[in-house]
Formats: sequence, structure tokens, C-alpha cells
Amino acid sequence: MNFIRTTFSTCQIILNFIFLFTIFQFLKTDSRAEDQVSNQKSNIFNIFPIILYDSDIGFGLGGRMLLKDYWKKKESFDLIIFVSSKGEQLYYFQFSLPDAELRQRKSYSLAYDFKIEWDKLLKSNYFGIGNNSPNNDFQFPREYFKIDQIISHTFFPVVIGEAGFLLVHHTAYNFDESWNTIQSETPGVEENLSVVLSGSLRLDTRDSQIHPTAGERVFLKAGFSHPGWGSDWNNSLYRLESSLYRRLFNSPHILAIRLWLQQINGTAPYQELSKIGDSWTVRGYKADRFLDQSMLLSSLEYRFPLYRALGGVAFLDAGRVTPQLKDLDFEGLHSDWGWGLRYYLTNFVARFDMGFSTEGVRVFFNFGQVF
Repeated sequence: MNFIRTTFSTCQIILNFIFLFTIFQFLKTDSRAEDQVSNQKSNIFNIFPIILYDSDIGFGLGGRMLLKDYWKKKESFDLIIFVSSKGEQLYYFQFSLPDAELRQRKSYSLAYDFKIEWDKLLKSNYFGIGNNSPNNDFQFPREYFKIDQIISHTFFPVVIGEAGFLLVHHTAYNFDESWNTIQSETPGVEENLSVVLSGSLRLDTRDSQIHPTAGERVFLKAGFSHPGWGSDWNNSLYRLESSLYRRLFNSPHILAIRLWLQQINGTAPYQELSKIGDSWTVRGYKADRFLDQSMLLSSLEYRFPLYRALGGVAFLDAGRVTPQLKDLDFEGLHSDWGWGLRYYLTNFVARFDMGFSTEGVRVFFNFGQVF
């Protein structure tokens, strides 16, 4: 089994690089993509050291490096290396051609995004399935290896179609079944492989992907996993995410709103279920605190300048999970409030958030706006 998985992953990586080379050659000779993608001046090189504390991963140390437009084709290379006191090891690499920010609200014939990520966490939690799952402090190792690639095309400068291929190898181990939380039959324990094909349509009028101050984004996605493709799972995912950004009184103060609906049908590992709780959803709760097939999530942020490249944010998050979308209502919402800081660089945003909920205080450090 391991030999098959290793062979499959190796072949996939080789095919990825062959495909990447083909896409690069196409864009190299594609005058339309070259002429219409943004001609704005781009920073060639950014390095950002990471020294932080996060409630889920402890004290951490690492760095992020971004190299942009080295080949003069508007491409970008993004690398993150990170380790923490609670045993997280994260290695992340992304290649985009053209760079996502440079192609924002521009017409292009074809764009390609390739991501590879390995994340190991020695102290992860599992709380069960459902909107009322009880809290616990039992922790065990969990890791995943992910390859994600997306091809996109603009129908109009603000209407983008995407096709994606995702491969994720999950494993969870060294847990104690006497905890009566995670069990050997829990979907997603031990080794398992997800292979997902997806398609999406995005309406995106935002003035920036890195730090949007105006515009809207509506994202529709459908993803499918099937044993016939080498996956251990048979499921479908449907997601609608919308967000809106407005300047207040034509000032640098920004109001941002998000609404997210998601439904998963079929069998899926617990790591890929709809979830509430972490630095990207409801920030006052532990990572993966509430899991189920369906999810409703909303967020409100007030973003304001502080000093030069430093900004602040005040936020509210609320959401819940259910077995089916038809079961969703506004009762049983898990909510939080909080504040944060943003440090704005040319090519990315460093983010600090502190969320407060009925289950305590959570502190997060990450990159990029939450939405």
C-alpha cells in the first residue's frame, strides 16, 4: 500500500512539473497574457521573519520568502518554513504564473497556480461530529501532504473560471481510544488519500487580493472525490462564499463582510469536513472545534489605519455546523468578538488576531486577510 502511494505521489509530482513547463512555454509566447496582465512595478524579493505565539501551535519560529517577476513573466514564488513549540512543522511552496495580485481585474487567457504543502502537528484535537460536540484537551499527532494546482481563465476581467486538481495524504495516529473521542473507525485516522477534481466560478471586483478596500467577491465551487481516481473517499462539495468591502466616508477605514455556506455529501475524512473554529473561521475557538457536513459562517470586520504600514481590526464571527444545509438556522450559533493587527507589505499581509468566546481566548498569527 505504501509503495503504491509513494509511486503514485512521485508520478504526480513528475507530471506536475511537466505540466508546469508546458504552461510556462504557452504563456511565454502568449502576447495577450503578456500585454494585458498588470504592468505595475512589483517588488522582486521580500523576506519576512516569523517569531510568534499561537494558541493552537505554541511559540513558533520560521520565515517567509516571496520572489516575484524574476523571469519577467509576472510570475511569483512563495516559500514558508516554520516550526513551533507544540510540534508543528510546516513547509509551504506556491508558484503562480502570472502572480495572483498582478492579474487581479485583468484579462488573461490562462493562469496557473501550483501549491505543495507538508504540515505536521504533534498536538492536534478531535472533538467529534456535530454543533454541540463537547470540548476536550486530548491531543495526538496529525499530518498531511498536499499538492494543489489550479488553471484559471478570465471570461471578463472580473469573471474567472477555474479548474482544480487536489491530492491530499492525511494521517492521524498515536491516539488513545479510551478517551472516547477519536476512534480507529473515525474517518480520516491512519493513512488515507483524497483525490479531488473541482471547478469554480468567481465574480471578483475587489481592487486587490492582498488588501482589498473596495469591491465584491462571489465564489462558487463544486469539488468531487471518487475511488475510481485513486481516492479513498467518495464525496462531493458545494461552496458559496461572498464578501463585500466598503470604504467608510471615503476614508482609509474599511468595513468588510463575509458569508459562507458549504455542503459536503458522501464520505470524507474528518479533516476535510465543514468546520467552525480556527484562525480562518470563528477565531475564538480551537482549530476544528465543530465539524459536520454543512456549515454557515459569517464575519464582520472594521479595518483601520494605525501608523504607516500598521493597521488594526475589530471583528465579529459567528457560525454553526449541521448534517444538511436544510437544517441550518440561526439557533446554536457559535460566536466571538476580537481585535487584531495587520502589517501591510507590498506582496502580503502579516496578521495577528485575538478572539474571545465562551470557551476562552485564542491568539493567532498568520499571513493574509481572513477574507
